[in-house]
Amino acid sequence: MVSMRKMFNMKAWLLFICVLYCWGHMAGETDKGFFFRGAFYQDWMGIKSEDSDLYHRLSSRLKLTLCNKPGNGWTIYMDIRNRYTLGDRGKNQLVIYDARISYDGLKSRLFLSLGQMNLYDTAGIGELTGGVIGYKLNKYLSLGGYAGLEPDIYDTKWETDYNKFGFFIRYIGTGARQLSLSFNRVGFGNETERLFLYSSLLLPVQRVFVLYGNLEYELDSKVNSEDRLSRLFLNARVNLSKFIDITANFSSGRGLDYHRFLLEQSQDPSIQNNEIERFYYNRTYGARLSIKPTKSIRVFVGRRESELMDKGIKNHTTRFGLSLANLLKTGIFLYGSYNMNRGDASESDSYYISASRRFGKLSWSLSFANYYNGVRISGDGIPEIFHLPDRQTISTNFFLVLGRSLALSLDYAYSAQEENPEHQLFVRFIYRR
Repeated sequence: MVSMRKMFNMKAWLLFICVLYCWGHMAGETDKGFFFRGAFYQDWMGIKSEDSDLYHRLSSRLKLTLCNKPGNGWTIYMDIRNRYTLGDRGKNQLVIYDARISYDGLKSRLFLSLGQMNLYDTAGIGELTGGVIGYKLNKYLSLGGYAGLEPDIYDTKWETDYNKFGFFIRYIGTGARQLSLSFNRVGFGNETERLFLYSSLLLPVQRVFVLYGNLEYELDSKVNSEDRLSRLFLNARVNLSKFIDITANFSSGRGLDYHRFLLEQSQDPSIQNNEIERFYYNRTYGARLSIKPTKSIRVFVGRRESELMDKGIKNHTTRFGLSLANLLKTGIFLYGSYNMNRGDASESDSYYISASRRFGKLSWSLSFANYYNGVRISGDGIPEIFHLPDRQTISTNFFLVLGRSLALSLDYAYSAQEENPEHQLFVRFIYRR
């Protein structure tokens, strides 16, 4: 068993102090009411291969929003997970996604946060343990700054020499329009590792057009001029009519954001993710045409180009897809896609089909694919995306609503490649309030 001493480390004490602070602050304000919203997830995951022992792990996750409703004063946010791997080599792991006290109000121009949080949308620097303070110039525009340390959410330690600080300006307008621009410094000790500008944009135009994008531009004089634009991502959708739409995307530079991807995957683990970017390319771009001749039928065709420019590798993917909603009024939903992969280092052709139906409080889905995508951690702790071709994978999910606050989810997947079968089972109990 893992000792309690390892559990009550500095990060655990941070949570404890946050709770005490918020509870003490609200002690004299009970007449205003105490806001509480939360969810609890209890998971069990088991993996069994033909030639290996059963690997199984328990996971408990708690998400809380306490004190005041967001935007009405002091609010505390918590999002923590505790994992325990069973077996002779079992170990315990405390993961802290969010643990902060925030202040914001409709009548206040000042807003701030203190604790552990992520700043993907504001500054593009990921996780921060420290503080953020800002000032609202008007109801749309605000500016502020942040400073703190780089936490490792998968390790209950801080590297005190790894520091971050920066400034930002943010616009949040009507119709979900958003724009942010930040100056960021990431350093180790007194040395600057990165000095860059980050900007993100969300621009919907009525119901016809929507554009989302972000970029990073390096300011360090040591960076070559041709490498200054270290990341650019754009995604645009145009609705030509209620029957036809076109989606185009472009990504260049740093490629997949591993840190954010792993954060999202760990918050909501799944047996199989069919949408994983399977290569780490310098540049990808493509477009998809979608046609919806009737309310229940959608057909699409897309093309994607992928380049690994430093190695001269170019791959091409043509994708066809079809979805049918409420097939023949049976309540059955069908989806299928087929990828034709060609190029210097392309994967084999792949396909994916799924069916789902709802039976009152019970939802059921079944899928089949001839590939398997996943994420693994190397011996150096580096996340790696891997793809297993020609691996037949069948999976099913049952989601049952047990009551107003309770739900149960069951996932099972069977995959085999060259007579090496693997069984995966995932059980999740959900309580929301």
